[in-house]
Amino acid sequence: MTGGSRFATGARWSGFLGLWMTALGLPVAALAQDVGARAFLSAPQVGVGRQFVLNVEVSGTQQLDADPVLPDMEDFASFLSAGTSTSIQIVNGRTSMAITYQYRFQALTEGTFEIGPVSVTVGDEVVQTEPVTLVVSDAPPPPAAGVDPADPGAAIGPDDLFLETRVSSNRVFENEPIIVEYRIFTRVPVQSYAITTLPQATGFWTEELEQPAAPQAERVVRNGSEYLTATVRRVVLFPTGPGSKTLDPLSVEAQVRVRERSVFDPFSDIFGRSSLFDQRVPVVVASRPVTLEVLPLPSADRPRSFAGHVGTLGVSASVDRAAVETNEAVTLTVEYSGTGNLRTLAPPEIDFPVEFETFPPETSERISEGGGSLQGSRSFEYVLIPRVPGELIIPGIEIAYFDPASRQYGSARSEPLEISVTGDAVEGDVAGAVPTAVETIRDEIRFIHVGTPRFRRVGLPVYATGVFWLVLLVPLAAVGGAMVFRRHRDRLEGDVAYARVRRAGRMAKRRLARARGLAGGDPREFYAEVAGALQGLLADKLNIAEAGLVREEAGRMAVRRGASPETLERLFACLDDCDRQRFAPAGTDRESPERVLERAAGIMEDLARELSR
Repeated sequence: MTGGSRFATGARWSGFLGLWMTALGLPVAALAQDVGARAFLSAPQVGVGRQFVLNVEVSGTQQLDADPVLPDMEDFASFLSAGTSTSIQIVNGRTSMAITYQYRFQALTEGTFEIGPVSVTVGDEVVQTEPVTLVVSDAPPPPAAGVDPADPGAAIGPDDLFLETRVSSNRVFENEPIIVEYRIFTRVPVQSYAITTLPQATGFWTEELEQPAAPQAERVVRNGSEYLTATVRRVVLFPTGPGSKTLDPLSVEAQVRVRERSVFDPFSDIFGRSSLFDQRVPVVVASRPVTLEVLPLPSADRPRSFAGHVGTLGVSASVDRAAVETNEAVTLTVEYSGTGNLRTLAPPEIDFPVEFETFPPETSERISEGGGSLQGSRSFEYVLIPRVPGELIIPGIEIAYFDPASRQYGSARSEPLEISVTGDAVEGDVAGAVPTAVETIRDEIRFIHVGTPRFRRVGLPVYATGVFWLVLLVPLAAVGGAMVFRRHRDRLEGDVAYARVRRAGRMAKRRLARARGLAGGDPREFYAEVAGALQGLLADKLNIAEAGLVREEAGRMAVRRGASPETLERLFACLDDCDRQRFAPAGTDRESPERVLERAAGIMEDLARELSR
């Protein structure tokens, strides 16, 4: 019997195996078996960006106190997920058992690599596996090159499912926008997909483009084969410096529906529809790196006001009032409009007349995709307060830019603005409120609370007071509470299931507190403790062994007990994230420990509440 998920099945079956052996008249001692371990790969050769599975089989036991310790593989592989399966065999009256840990990785670098020994601790004994060799090649692996025939995803080749990167141009100027589109192509049934690894945008300013909630799929023909394709991600990149730059691969994990060949489904054979015995197989694909050539901006004819903007620009300036009294606020609005990386435009440096008191500008922007770039406007609003009457002039604003289409510099300039100020000159400090610049003064007077006082009657008999009844009933309540508490204690000692359910929340919070203490240390220990707190809470609430049930069965049991599918989805996603972070390379960007703890605490609170109903 086998089963796979984050939860091992060994603890559950080991409890029933002795009874089953006794019923068959076989000695339970026949379970005795020497402990051993071996490591093997799902395939000795994989392509760059494809996935492979490192299997660690431990024979002679069905449960380990600690997970196997893997060697460092971050130089050539990225961890994806982990699972377990168990097996029991009876041959000639002798029973053998084994537990297999399955670690999925994505191959990153071409070459031949040795995966070092895996350490497995069983009791006081430490067992190590033999090293295995992995070949990562850009060429497709030869047919049947050690591929496990039992693997349902073995038949999915590089031409069946792949990811492609499309760029608007491979040769651009510094700070010139590049639209990058990642598309998935498939000719196998894909139920869903998710991005697992985002490329490092070193040397680029990145702007994400909006994606529809349900990507639009379309059918295309490539090399004589029909594919279904959809856009996975779209971004605009602005190179921040000249030179040769490389776009790293983007990785996607797709859930592919694969039919179980060993199971006969007459309805599928007759009607040609999806089989009842289809499996969902995770398949990881990655795009190929793309090399870009970034040209430096020409130094000839560069305007003095040029600040690095590449695209087109226009500038306008306006005031809300052209005639005001002294000490009245005027709003000056400066708007840049055009194409390119508008978010990096800094507020203009304006030489205001000394008669104005000025305040820092407030910024607003309207930016969208268009014309193969980003387009829109960025505005700055200044609050000006004239202190002296007269005809005051705000000088024009000039800004320069480089147009990559014409390969020439250009500039734009706004017209000067004249403001007529009347009234008397203001001397010294000025009191009064200034919009958006001076804080509103709060009321400083607190009124005395006026209300009718409460009266009570005097001369009441003792039995008519609340104190009398309180003194009379408190001893009775204490006796009743003691009886309930004693019954609760007796049940905790005699009913294991009741004790686990009652103590589940407290034990999970204790483990989460231990994880908080590990937040600044080894990430592996931190994420392992967070995962243990979540997994232990679910196991205690369902009264099962922590490693005793596959995920699907645990989910069904939890739903029957009142847990919502949304909460379970958050729980399993958090467990997957913890597994992925435990094996992530040292330099990987991780979610902050405070955020992870907050997320885990929210899941624990919702799960405990739902399973207690």
